[in-house]
Amino acid sequence: MKHRLPFAAALASVLLFAPGCFNMEHSRIGDTDAEHLYVSNYGWYLFGCIPIACGNASPDPFLPSVFFRDDVTMEKIQTRFMQCAEDLHRHDMGDLAYTDAGTILFQIPGSEFPLPVPYLITYKKIMLSGVVK
Repeated sequence: MKHRLPFAAALASVLLFAPGCFNMEHSRIGDTDAEHLYVSNYGWYLFGCIPIACGNASPDPFLPSVFFRDDVTMEKIQTRFMQCAEDLHRHDMGDLAYTDAGTILFQIPGSEFPLPVPYLITYKKIMLSGVVK
């Protein structure tokens, strides 16, 4: 017989160990003067609108996650994208791609089995990718 964690314990462990993640990467494109920038953030929400936890979109390296603050927005991702482009002394934007994804069922990222708790805990992810010269 398998032992199963109660729902509350599973929810608490997910919120403690996977609160959110902000990611920013850049890489040079071949021998060109262009760089590819990628910025993403994800977080957890109560009823799809009340932020519980997400990655910290501010440039503070000592605080990777924030609680009860909505940093999974296009404005915050775009601001960090532009700051990174300025830090790299790149001002010509080209080929930007934006993705906004979310789930309405409680689903742990990477797993394929959503728990049947519609709209209680939701997951939201936002990504911005582009080439700067």
